[in-house]
Amino acid sequence: MFRRRMLDIFDPYDLEEAMGFGRSRYTFDGEVDRSTFATVSNRAFRAHDDAKNLFLNHLATVDTSAGAVTTEIIKFHLVPDMRKRFNKFVKEYGCTATSRKITREEQDKINKTRQSLMQFTSVTVTPAAQKAYLEKNPQKKPTHASGSATPLGDSTSSTSKTRNATDAGLEASDAGPSALATLKTKKAKA
Repeated sequence: MFRRRMLDIFDPYDLEEAMGFGRSRYTFDGEVDRSTFATVSNRAFRAHDDAKNLFLNHLATVDTSAGAVTTEIIKFHLVPDMRKRFNKFVKEYGCTATSRKITREEQDKINKTRQSLMQFTSVTVTPAAQKAYLEKNPQKKPTHASGSATPLGDSTSSTSKTRNATDAGLEASDAGPSALATLKTKKAKA
């Protein structure tokens, strides 16, 4: 048995694992090896995709007849890496994006438990940028006469994907478990 253990010392995988290079989750100095971790979460990628879609819709429908228009269209937080990508994406279309940290009062209306402040993003669309985009994408031209539209409302750019009691149609007083049972029976009868 001792001889078998001695031979295991010279096993290249055991040696690499002992040195921190092999299949171990730990590096040589005992820290966790984060080389296989994702740099950005899937939630952040989805938020980035939502932001791009909101921007393209806004670019196609905003009224730029009076000149450049600046609108805060991204009313959810983009992590720094995704904000850089979004700014680069917006710049490719000839527009500019700026972010601002929201105030603590605004933050508390959205999420009281979050400690760090969120950043919302405004986009400036110029008439030339909109014209170039609509020439490349004629199917995106607005169908109504005025050619103006507001950005998508809070339903698509919401800060939280979960529903609260008022969104579900419940009163604040009956938002308990009994209200849920009542709501289920109403749906069953319908």
